[in-house]
Amino acid sequence: MPSQKLLITGATGYIGGTVLTQLLNSTAPETKSLSFSALVRHKSQAGIFAEKGIQPILFNGLDDTAVLRQAAADHDVIIHIANSFHKASAEAMLQGLHDRKVKTGKTGIFIHTSGTSNVADFPITKKYRGTRVFSDKEDIFSYEKSLDLQEPYQNRSVDIFVAKTGKRLGVDTYSIWPPLVFGIGTGFFRTLSNGQLPMLMRLALTNGESQYVGEGAGRWSHVHVEDLAALYETVVARAIAGKISPHHPAIFFAETGSSSFAEIADNIGRAGLKLGALKTAKASSMSLESIARDQFHGDMNWAEIVFGSESLVSANLSRKIGWKPKKMAVDWEATFMDEFRLVFDEATGVNKKN
Repeated sequence: MPSQKLLITGATGYIGGTVLTQLLNSTAPETKSLSFSALVRHKSQAGIFAEKGIQPILFNGLDDTAVLRQAAADHDVIIHIANSFHKASAEAMLQGLHDRKVKTGKTGIFIHTSGTSNVADFPITKKYRGTRVFSDKEDIFSYEKSLDLQEPYQNRSVDIFVAKTGKRLGVDTYSIWPPLVFGIGTGFFRTLSNGQLPMLMRLALTNGESQYVGEGAGRWSHVHVEDLAALYETVVARAIAGKISPHHPAIFFAETGSSSFAEIADNIGRAGLKLGALKTAKASSMSLESIARDQFHGDMNWAEIVFGSESLVSANLSRKIGWKPKKMAVDWEATFMDEFRLVFDEATGVNKKN
């Protein structure tokens, strides 16, 4: 197989760093021909990537669209993980892959990162939709378009834009939708998530007890970050080999279980007490209004999406194309101690990496 160049964004982050590690260690035949580049903001990061055999490309951030477009034009495959809300950066890279196609005749591959909050239910405010489990074998794209007509949501709007723009420009476009992601990452830089679990752990440290919103009844599917990275590897390999079609559009879920926010809060409380970070394992309820005020500048919609919604998915299509997650329920249970330890160390100044 001829050599191909892969560009990744967000490689200094939690998910992006773990995905890059997964690809560097991949044994899939389709990935053996890949060379890797990473967009980075700082020269110190660039030096570390270069030492690992990864070509660093310095840029000033996602608004640096001219650099993004040129970098994309020099690559065959792009994995975009840095920011699922940033429309201009995705557009610039899709344009760059189109430029490459015009010049070389080669069709580029663009793998976008979105999230299952796109189809989340709102059980507290009861704004719209009923609870159900979504399968990635369904026509999720049509459903998310209908939702966005009711109420635009940037994460969802960008996902729709990427699919439409990729089709218009002749770029093979795929979208991966993580749910709640847990576990310690394996990247060169950030190994702790900025997501729901660490946020709730930091809130527990601030308030002296673990908390959930309302009744804590909303459930989210979850996946270990290493299993998520393995899905990116699977999609990359299948896309390079021409074994999956970009035309549905192709949306892939990742999940290995689910948990309610009340259950999550109980686990955080027990872990915090064992670590000496909390004085009680008991979890208590807080109002949507209070967490919106304290954590989201009063934005109740965003507060409910993150801490009160319900988002349940089934990764049937991902498994059909060969994704085989390895982490079990025991890994989910263990993550509360593992992640809370890092959060507590961070809060007390012990851990500066994360």
